[in-house]
Amino acid sequence: MIRNRHNYFALGAFMLGAAVILGAFGAHGLEKKISLHYLGTWKTASEYLVYNALALMAFASFYSNSELDSHDKTNLGLVIGVLAVIVGVFIFSMSLYLVALNELIGSSFKKMGMVAPLGGVLMSFGWFAIGYHFLKHKKQK
Repeated sequence: MIRNRHNYFALGAFMLGAAVILGAFGAHGLEKKISLHYLGTWKTASEYLVYNALALMAFASFYSNSELDSHDKTNLGLVIGVLAVIVGVFIFSMSLYLVALNELIGSSFKKMGMVAPLGGVLMSFGWFAIGYHFLKHKKQK
């Protein structure tokens, strides 16, 4: 399990880099190969990857390494929340990328659209868990 905030920041940076590459590929490489509907799906996948990458990097900048220790029971909900966001955004975005490729590859990936809501639920749960942790464990200065 990731316990070092720098690793979360690095993961967010890699996610952001991937979102830029995939977004550019969608805008320029798929522009005339798939319909506007599926280009919109591709764009949505890239946008959610960007939003969550930036939020993960902001989160990593805010927390210390000790606060991300999953062995400390007061932080377990926080760590679970972050992991839910990471898994959720990958499920959500990757399933939408595959759905958007239906017109090129065939309809075998169309059913991946049913997986995207699971990713959305995990992202929502994760951010709610992180928010709850903020409220419950306010830092005193």
